[in-house]
Amino acid sequence: MKMLSQNQNTKINSQDYLLVIEPSEEVISEIKRFKAKALDLIGPFRSFKSEARITVNHYDDNLRFDGRASVYRNMVNQTAFFYINICGFDYFEHQNSYTIYAKAELNTDSSEAFLKLRNIFGFDVRNTPHVPIARALTFSQFTVLWDYFKNLKFECSFYTEEIVVLTAPAVVAYHATVETKTEFKFKSAV
Repeated sequence: MKMLSQNQNTKINSQDYLLVIEPSEEVISEIKRFKAKALDLIGPFRSFKSEARITVNHYDDNLRFDGRASVYRNMVNQTAFFYINICGFDYFEHQNSYTIYAKAELNTDSSEAFLKLRNIFGFDVRNTPHVPIARALTFSQFTVLWDYFKNLKFECSFYTEEIVVLTAPAVVAYHATVETKTEFKFKSAV
């Protein structure tokens, strides 16, 4: 079981599905290290315990997802696995908060793959693939962390093998345990 931390822009309830690409163990380990450094610099923050992953899409309608799961599986099975290079850091500014993330550097293959995922899963597919370090930061927290991360060197690569579908329990709560519902495997190299 995995823990899903609150993200002010993602509502998790009993009908929610989160489609993610889980990075390599090396990336997961480094993201944990970066989160620990962030904790040292600014103290506790909401997304400290969240897992390292790249969100592909989010569904809050189980009928829409469940009714199309076999179609999604077949379409993903026809999409070649691809290489993701995580290179450096960047940030998003939301209405009153900030997110610092490890950015995915898109090449031709990964750009085409994410375009295919948009066609499969709909236009909610994230335009900027990334692995969040710290979300929902105040301006003062962001300023301290960005001073640390903006010039920090980090590069790590991995091949995608699958999209993992996570589902929330039947309660409306953050920091709640989520479970893997299914996996959609990408087409292997021949």
